[in-house]
Amino acid sequence: MVKPQLSPKRQRTRAALIEATAVLVAERGLAAVSLDDIAARAGVTKGAIYSNFRTKAELLWEAVDRRRLHIDPPVTPGDVKATARSVARALMAQFPQAEAEADFYAELQAYIRTDPAMRAQQAAQQKAQFDEMARRLDAAFGDQLAISPRVMGLAVQALLLGFTAQWERTPDEVTEEVIVAAFEALGRGAAKAT
Repeated sequence: MVKPQLSPKRQRTRAALIEATAVLVAERGLAAVSLDDIAARAGVTKGAIYSNFRTKAELLWEAVDRRRLHIDPPVTPGDVKATARSVARALMAQFPQAEAEADFYAELQAYIRTDPAMRAQQAAQQKAQFDEMARRLDAAFGDQLAISPRVMGLAVQALLLGFTAQWERTPDEVTEEVIVAAFEALGRGAAKAT
C-alpha cells in the first residue's frame, strides 16, 4: 500500500512532533513522556498528534526508531563469502552505537514488554524488516537456498541480535572473523546440496 503524499505543513508538524518526542524521551525516559508534554514541546495541540499518528505508540516508535541500530550491508548475489564479510563489517561498525545506547535499548525493551501497543509496533516493524530481508535474499540467493528466504532472514536477524548482545559481554570474543565464519556457515547450511 502506497502512503499518500503529505502536505508540507503536515510534514513539518509530524517532524516537530517526532523531534519533541525524541527530546522528551532522552530527557525523561519513555515511561515519563505524556501526549500533553509532547504537544506542549512541539507547540501544537494534542489533537494535532492524533491527526498525524494513530496512537501514542506509533509516535513513540517513530521517535525512537532513529536511535535503533540499522545495518544495510551490500549483498553480493551468489557470493556467500563476500556477503558474510559485508554483514560482519556493517555489524562491527554498529557496535560503538550499541554500546553508547545500551541503557536506552534496555529501557526500550522493558517499556515494550509493558505496553501492548508498543509491542505491536515492534512486531510490525520486525515483520516489515523480515519481508525486506526475504526480498533481498531471494533476489541474491533465491534459487540457491534450501530454506525460504524469510526463514533465512529470521536466522540472519537472530545472529545479528545475538552477536550484538554477546559483544556487550565479551567484546574481545566477537571479532569480524568470528562473525564472518558464522554467517558463512549459515549460508552454507542454508544452501541446496549440489
